[in-house]
Amino acid sequence: MPAETCDVVIIGGGVIGCAIAHRVASRGTSVVLVDAGQRLGLGASDGAMGGILTQTEPSCLGPLSSVIKRSRDIYPGWLEEIQAASGVEVPVLDGGDIQVALDDDEMRRLESKVLPQWQNSPFAVVQLSAAEARSLEPLLSERVVGGFLLPEELALDPRVLMAALTGAVLSGRTPIRVLSAVRAVDLRTGPGGVEVELHDGRRVSADTAVVAAGHLSGVFLPHHSAYLFPIKGVAFDVRPPGAVTYPLRHHVFAEIRQDGREYYPYLVPRYDGRVAVGVTYEENVGDVTVTAAAIEEIRRGVAALMPKAATWPIGRRWAGLRPGSADHMPILGPVDDHGRVLAATGHSGLGVTLAPVTAELVGALVDGTVGPREKELLAICRPDRPFPAAPPTPPVSPPPTAR
Repeated sequence: MPAETCDVVIIGGGVIGCAIAHRVASRGTSVVLVDAGQRLGLGASDGAMGGILTQTEPSCLGPLSSVIKRSRDIYPGWLEEIQAASGVEVPVLDGGDIQVALDDDEMRRLESKVLPQWQNSPFAVVQLSAAEARSLEPLLSERVVGGFLLPEELALDPRVLMAALTGAVLSGRTPIRVLSAVRAVDLRTGPGGVEVELHDGRRVSADTAVVAAGHLSGVFLPHHSAYLFPIKGVAFDVRPPGAVTYPLRHHVFAEIRQDGREYYPYLVPRYDGRVAVGVTYEENVGDVTVTAAAIEEIRRGVAALMPKAATWPIGRRWAGLRPGSADHMPILGPVDDHGRVLAATGHSGLGVTLAPVTAELVGALVDGTVGPREKELLAICRPDRPFPAAPPTPPVSPPPTAR
């Protein structure tokens, strides 16, 4: 059977793979996009919460902060481009993120340990009194003693974003061929190009391969497989009775310690009246079973943070598998001796946040247009950086990608 040929073959059709496909194909590069799902975006992208994060996660505040800044800066223009190509509007909530404290100990922790890091980031932060926090979100618990507004964070519905990306990829305006419900089983590289073997016996030959297969990327990146692993997260939707548009103006987060346990409730409002509520964190867990224990853990946290929200009817329940990396940062760049295989994975909980800049950086590698700015950002995410010897043990407090 003769191999199908193209300039670039992309393994993985989630938000990262589709963003890269659209970017490189818009420059006239022919692309074959291979995905195992019946439709694009059924993996981690379908289970994401939808926060476009700037500094709430610790991994945003270290070396990755400049990559985050670039992605945030280009996000509005990137969405406009995707929407124009697909005809699908992606509503964006731009009120920011409110992180609150429910007791004095937590407020002291935020002020002494977290605030200095926020202030050293390239993004704004506004301290809030308890009254100011509740004036922004009146449904917050009376237990709130204060908090912080991170005004540059955004939120969207990842399913709507994937609908727009899918529409852009399938629009026929760019040279992209999508192979759905097909698994890639082998990737071979040489000085002249790459070849991907599919489970049905077909082959795809290309000049370059991009591995964007989420937590399964290690199958095709043997030198990095020890540093890539799934991170399970459970979440659910609620809907306030009668709500038809955003029921909150911000996404809201808290770290709560009560009854000898720790809870990390996170609420992300949707444009159609729903609120996505989560989220759990289970490192090295690869199943997508939604357990009653996980739902109850989330519900208890929400009841403490926003009691009214805990009474709203639960709708869709889901579990997703974040593509974790050992240092909680994406792996971007060439991984083989010939520069033919590019990794674009390990985004952990920041795939939606980093999709625009990932597409830009991988596109520059494919095009051969890496300039000083791209070189600087790629160096932060380079595949040959030192990693921890093994995936980290689940910590006591939520790690950088807990949301």
